[in-house]
Amino acid sequence: MSKTINANTPRLSRSKNALIAARSLIVPLYLLFCLPNVAAAESIRMIGNSRDHSLPAVVLRQVAQRLNMDYEHPYEDIERVSSARARSDLSSGDLDVIWDMSSLDMEQQFDAIHFPLYRGILGMRLALVRKDRSKIFAGVKNLRDLQQFQPGQGRTWADTAILEANGLSVVKTGKYQNLFPMLEGGRFDYFPRGLYEPWNEIRDHAELELSVEPNILIRYRAPLYFFVKKGNTRLHTMILSELEAMLLDGSYNELFFSDPAVKMGMENAHLRSRTIIDLDNPFLSPKTPLERKELWFDPLRDY
Repeated sequence: MSKTINANTPRLSRSKNALIAARSLIVPLYLLFCLPNVAAAESIRMIGNSRDHSLPAVVLRQVAQRLNMDYEHPYEDIERVSSARARSDLSSGDLDVIWDMSSLDMEQQFDAIHFPLYRGILGMRLALVRKDRSKIFAGVKNLRDLQQFQPGQGRTWADTAILEANGLSVVKTGKYQNLFPMLEGGRFDYFPRGLYEPWNEIRDHAELELSVEPNILIRYRAPLYFFVKKGNTRLHTMILSELEAMLLDGSYNELFFSDPAVKMGMENAHLRSRTIIDLDNPFLSPKTPLERKELWFDPLRDY
């Protein structure tokens, strides 16, 4: 267990009310066998490939192992599957579990497992910019100032609707990989990325001379969940129960704080020196477990 984990674990152990609340949501094992055997899987077919070491992928593999289930990567030879295809494949039954940022639309189409995998830091957005424009937000102090600049986003992303709802003029494209050359080419001013995302992206696109803008943090509530097909009650309950158990025994926080991307973001973002610009998320589901403080992490407060 890392030094960072030890620093945070006592807070959770002292929060008896939070633990009791979490424990109450864990479904007793015997109840799992009483649930309808809907789309029960001997093996969990998950999005991504075996080379994916992102936190959701690592967590889902751990969940499968704890449930004594196998897991499969049906798209082993595909480096990145679009959100649209992942959703289509989940609907058709070609996949059992995907992970994505939540929205009202996502929660209408699929059954969300309401456990925020990144504990809320996905909604803490840093601006990826061209190196020669690293100071473009030096004078930005509020949303009105930010509205003078154009972000770039995926056309179908939940973030896009949130940014537009807050008066930002978003430049959109259908493919994630297009956003990096578009940013370098001046098609838009910045690419908002979750706290843990931009560092590896800069490494992967070193030829484009990109950097993380140092002055602002755009913040809104944006949980990323596992999703299963509508009606797959048994798998939904099994995964949620195991996630709750991992939270209680400390293994979830161990995975979270030891995730290389999460660690890199918290170490390099210098959050306390940034101007925070809060946005509303009018598309947040009323089922979002905002009252469960143990599920959310605030690096500005806790790190």
